[in-house]
Amino acid sequence: MKRVQRYSGWLPILLLLAVTACTSLQEQEQEQEQDQEQEQEPDPEQTLQSEHWVVGYDHQGVRSLVSPLDPFGANVLAPSSLLDTQVRFRLQEEGEWQSIFKRLGSTYRPFEHEPTYARSFTEESDLVRYTDYKPGMPFAMEQTFRLDGEVLEWDIVLENRMQYEVILGDVAIQIPPSPHMETTQEGLFEGRWIHSPHISEEGSFLIYRRLSGKPPFLMVTVKPGTGLEYLDESGFYIHSGYSGNEAESGTWRLPHTYNRLAPSGSEGDRLEYGFRMQWAESYDELRSILVEHDLIDVRVVPGMTVPDGEEARFSLHTRTSIESVTAEFPDQTEIRHLGESLPGHQIYSVRFDRLGENMLTITFDGGRQTHLEFFASEPIETLIDKRNRFIVENQQHRDPDLWYDGLYSIWDMKNSVLRGPDNVDVYTGWSGYMVAADDPVLGIAPYLASVNALDPVPEQIESIEYHIENFVWDGLQRTDMDDPYPWAIYGVPNWKVARDTLARAEIENRRLDRIKAWRAYDYPHIFMLYYHMHQIADRYPDLVTFRDADGYLEMMWQTARVFFEYPYEIYPWYDIYKWGYMNEMLIPEIADLLEEKGRREEADWLRHEWEIKARWFIQDDPYPYRSEFPVDRTAFESTYALARYAADVGGLEAADDLWYDKNVDVSRSYDRMTREDALNFMEEQHLANLAVRGWLEPSYYQMGADYFIGDGNRMMSYMSRMGGWSILQYGLEYAEEPHDWLQLGYNSHINSLSLMNTGTAETDYGYWFPGEQNDGAVGWAFVRFKETYAWSQNEVRGSARYDGEANLTLAALTRTAATILTEDPVFGWFAYGGRLTESAAAFEVLPRDGVRTRFWLVDDDHRLGLQLARDGWSASRPIVVSRDRNQIDLIVENRTGTEHSNRLELEVRAGEAEWEVLFDGTALQPENRGVRSLYHFDVTGAEHELTLQRGDR
Repeated sequence: MKRVQRYSGWLPILLLLAVTACTSLQEQEQEQEQDQEQEQEPDPEQTLQSEHWVVGYDHQGVRSLVSPLDPFGANVLAPSSLLDTQVRFRLQEEGEWQSIFKRLGSTYRPFEHEPTYARSFTEESDLVRYTDYKPGMPFAMEQTFRLDGEVLEWDIVLENRMQYEVILGDVAIQIPPSPHMETTQEGLFEGRWIHSPHISEEGSFLIYRRLSGKPPFLMVTVKPGTGLEYLDESGFYIHSGYSGNEAESGTWRLPHTYNRLAPSGSEGDRLEYGFRMQWAESYDELRSILVEHDLIDVRVVPGMTVPDGEEARFSLHTRTSIESVTAEFPDQTEIRHLGESLPGHQIYSVRFDRLGENMLTITFDGGRQTHLEFFASEPIETLIDKRNRFIVENQQHRDPDLWYDGLYSIWDMKNSVLRGPDNVDVYTGWSGYMVAADDPVLGIAPYLASVNALDPVPEQIESIEYHIENFVWDGLQRTDMDDPYPWAIYGVPNWKVARDTLARAEIENRRLDRIKAWRAYDYPHIFMLYYHMHQIADRYPDLVTFRDADGYLEMMWQTARVFFEYPYEIYPWYDIYKWGYMNEMLIPEIADLLEEKGRREEADWLRHEWEIKARWFIQDDPYPYRSEFPVDRTAFESTYALARYAADVGGLEAADDLWYDKNVDVSRSYDRMTREDALNFMEEQHLANLAVRGWLEPSYYQMGADYFIGDGNRMMSYMSRMGGWSILQYGLEYAEEPHDWLQLGYNSHINSLSLMNTGTAETDYGYWFPGEQNDGAVGWAFVRFKETYAWSQNEVRGSARYDGEANLTLAALTRTAATILTEDPVFGWFAYGGRLTESAAAFEVLPRDGVRTRFWLVDDDHRLGLQLARDGWSASRPIVVSRDRNQIDLIVENRTGTEHSNRLELEVRAGEAEWEVLFDGTALQPENRGVRSLYHFDVTGAEHELTLQRGDR
C-alpha cells in the first residue's frame, strides 16, 4: 500500500511535466518552422548609401562594406558572413556558460555563425538596427549601424531583462575579411582583403587592406569606453574572461576581463560599446583618423626591438591629453619626455635593462589606457656572434657514416634537440624536407658565409666547407661531371629520396619520369652560398680548402646559370621569369663580379636573363607578386630589385621575340621600357608590400612585420627583413619623401631579432626557451594567438620552437644592416643603427647596426651611401659628419690584421655636389658605374682614415 500511495502522489506531477514538455516541444517546433521559413525566404539585400558608404544588409545583418570611391567595388566582408557581435554569458555565479542564441554544449565551437532565431530589425534612411531578443531571454542585444558623414557608427547595447545578474564572459566583434580567391589576378588582388588588428585596450584599432595595396583602406576604431583585449580565430574581444582563460597554455599580455549586467531596473543593467568605421585613401589619412577619433598615432625609431644599451624614441600624436607613460618594469626602464616636436607630437625616449618583452602603458584622455609593446634584445653584434657559434656547435650533423653528413638542420628549442632525417619529430614523409632540404635548412650556410665574408672565423668557415664537401657536392647538388643536368640541385623531401625513384614513389605518385631537380627555390640559396664563399676565398685564401676563389666563382656561375635553365626545362610550372625567389636579387651583383673577373660573356648572359624577368614584372603582369603561392611575401625582394635594376640602367630597349614562354606557347616581344615605367612599377610593388605588413600598430611583433595571409595567428616571419630590405632601399634610394620608409624599413629589419633566443646567466640565457643549451637559437616566426596549431603541431604565443626559414631573414642581414644619419620631420636628427652625439660643429655617430659596413646620409640635400667590400667602420671611434654636411670622416678598422686591398662603393642618389674621396689624406680615383662609384685602396695598418669632401659641380 505504501508503494501505491507513493506513486499515486507523483502521478499528477509526472503527467503535468509530460504535457508541459510536449507543449514546449510544439512551441519550439513552431518557432523553428517560422525561423526556417524566414531563412528560406530571405529579404533581398538592401543598402545604406551616401557619398562615403555603401552598406549592404538584410534581415539577418550587415553583409557588405563597400567604398563608393573604389573602382573595383570590393566588399570587405567575406561572402555569407555578417558584421556581428557574439556574447557568452551565464546567470549568477552558478550558471552554465551559454551563447546569446543557444546553450553551449561540450562540442560547440564558440562563436561559429548560426541562424539568429531571435533577431529582428528596423531600418531608417541612415541606419539599420538589429535586436536579439525574445520574451524569456535574460537580456537583449541591440546593434545599430548608422551613417554619420564619413563615418559608419556601430553601437552595441546589452540590457538586462530579468531580475538576475548576468555575467559576461565574452563579448567579441566579428569583421571577417573577404578571402576572395578568384582565378583572375584582378579578382585576387583587388577583391581579397586582409586585416591587421592592434589589440591594445582603449587605443585599439583594426585596418583592412586588399592585397594590391591600393586604397581605399578601412579603419575601425574604438569609441571611448570601449577597448579590445584579446583575439583568436573567432574574433576581437571586448571581454575575454571565458575564452582567454579557457586556453590551457600560452601567455597573453593583457588581462582577460569579465563584465556584469546588474538585475533589470537597477544601476548597471545596461552596457554600451561602440566602434567607428572610416575609409582612407592613404596611410597619412589612416593616421589622421586615429587623431580625429581621439586615439594615438604612434611612430617609433629605430624600431620596437631595442638592443641592450641603445635608445628608442617614440612619438605620441593625439589631440587628447597624455597623462602618463609608465613602464612594466620601472626599475629597469628609463623613460624621458623630450617635449613636443610638430604640433600634437609628444616625443619620448626609452632604454630597457630587462631583456625580453617590455610594455609601456599610456594613460590618456581622462584615464583611458593603451600600450606600446617593445622587446629588448642583446646587442646586435652579440646576437650575430651567438647565432654563428650556435649553428656550428649545435646544428650541424657530423658523422661520416650518415648519408646526411655535414647537414645543418633545425633546432627544437622546446626540447633542446637537433632534428634530422633520423629524428624528424612530426615531419615525416614528404614533409621531411623540414629537417633536410629546401628553405628551412638551406638558408643556414649562406647566412653563415655572408657574415664570415666580412668578419672571418676559421672554425665557422671550416664548418661551411664541411657542409659543402659532404652534404651539398655530389649529394644535394649534382657535380659538373654528371649527365644529364650537371650542377642541378635535388629538391624535397631530401636529396637521398630525390635521387632514388623507388623511394620517391613511396611518398608521391607524379613526375617520377624525370630528375627531381626542378624546385627553383633551392638554387638561389646555393648560388648565394658560393658567392660568399668566393668572397671568403678571395679575401682569406688561407682559410679555405675545398675550393679556391676561382673554383667557388665557377660553382656560383654554373648554379646561377642552371637556375634559369633546369627548373623551367624539367617542370615548366616553376616559372623562373614570372615568380619572385628569395635571394635571386643577388643576380646583378653576381653579373658585376663575373665582369670584374674578366668573364664578360657569362655576365651578359645573366643580365639578359634578369632583364627578361624585369620585362615580365614591369611590362607584362599587373600583379607580379607570386612566388610559391598566388600571392607571397617572398616576392618583394625580387620586385624591388628588378625595378631598381631597370630604373638604374635608364630602362630597356624594345626587343622582338625576346623569349619563348613555353607555359602558354608564346614568343614574347616588348616595346621600349622607359625609366618612368620602372619607377611606376616600383611604386606599385611598394604599395603591395605594405599591404602584407604592419605599419601603424605599435608592437614589436607587428610594426614592420609581415602577415601570414589568411592566417591571423602568425606574423613576423623570415620575410619581415627580406621584404623590409625593399622598403628600406626604396627610402634610401628612390622615395621623394624617404622618412616614412626609413622608419618602416628599419623596423622591418630589426624586429625579427626578437625571435632570437639569447640572454645572460641572470636571465637564464633565453626569453622564449630558457637554458644555456638554447643560447643562440632562433624561432621561425611569431605566434600571435595564445595557443594554436601551426607547422603541424601545437604552438603557443611567442617565438616558434624551430628556426626553420628564420635563417633566410638572417641571410638578408648583411645586405640590409646600415647606420643611417637623417633629419626626420618628427624626431629631428637621428641615427638608425648608431648612437648620435651632436655638437655645434658636427654630428658624431658610433655604428651599432651589427655589421658596420654601410653608412648613409639622408637629408633634404643628400641621399648619399657608402659601403665597404670588407673590414668595417670602427666600433669605438665615431663617424663624423660636419654640420654643413660638406665633410664626412670615417675610420676603417682592419678586421684580420693583414695587408690587403679593399673597396669603397659610393652611391649618390640626390644632391648637386661632387665628392672627393681621400684615404689617409690621399685622393682616390673613382671607377664610375652610373649612380655608383668604386674606389680601391690598400689596408696595411690597424686603422685608416677615410674622408669625403664635397665640392660644387
